[in-house]
Amino acid sequence: METDNTISTSVSETDETAVATPHEEEETFENYTLDDLMSMNEEQNSLFTDDAKYKGMKPLSSWINNVPEDVRKHLANIRADYTRKTQELAAMRREVEAAQNQMRLQNENFVNGALAQKVANVDTTAEYDLFDPEGMKAEIQRQASLMLAEMLKPAQEEIQIQQRKVQLEQFKLENPEMTDPEYRKPMIELLKSRPELSMEDAFYIIKAKVGSSKLQQERDEIAARKQRQRETVMKSSSGSRSAPSGVPKFNNAIEAYRYHKAQQAKK
Repeated sequence: METDNTISTSVSETDETAVATPHEEEETFENYTLDDLMSMNEEQNSLFTDDAKYKGMKPLSSWINNVPEDVRKHLANIRADYTRKTQELAAMRREVEAAQNQMRLQNENFVNGALAQKVANVDTTAEYDLFDPEGMKAEIQRQASLMLAEMLKPAQEEIQIQQRKVQLEQFKLENPEMTDPEYRKPMIELLKSRPELSMEDAFYIIKAKVGSSKLQQERDEIAARKQRQRETVMKSSSGSRSAPSGVPKFNNAIEAYRYHKAQQAKK
């Protein structure tokens, strides 16, 4: 009886183990993200170089349905991760732009607001009767405005400098060609000779000159190409009118006899 119980217990434990094993070995699936792709380097795969610019491949759309399903799932994960990151960056960019606009408005009010205009319009040459109550009040207000203007001046100048930097950076983004040597060097020379010009004015002046030079160059190239075509046509036409030099080749003796007889008749 004890032996039967032992065997029964052993079989029972074996059955439980056999049943539990499939549940314990759950399938794991590691999502492949954009960060994983960006972290790969040349040591892991020779194609993953930082300066990779491969060309001539078939478009990915022609391969997408021919790769294993797991590969397509990884690509789908990367696409979703990229979309999410792009949306996050767009949201952050909107927040930054909103904060910059708010700061820009505050700076604008500080520089050109009502208080700044009032302080700027103070009559520094005004004289009041200090023995008159109204005159004393007006003089106190004038002195307070002058003191406030003196206190605000450094901050206003700094804000104006920062605003000017922002304007110049925005102008560079809108006109990237200004960093090219054909623009940059002439602009520097022009600004040295004419310091009253702004950078924007100097750029537009040089741009007009460069555009005019390129236009003239294109015209010269077209004229030269047309001249070469005319010369080619003239050579071809003159060559067709000219008589062949030397004795022609004959197919047989009769042609040779007739040719030489004709030449003798001309003499």
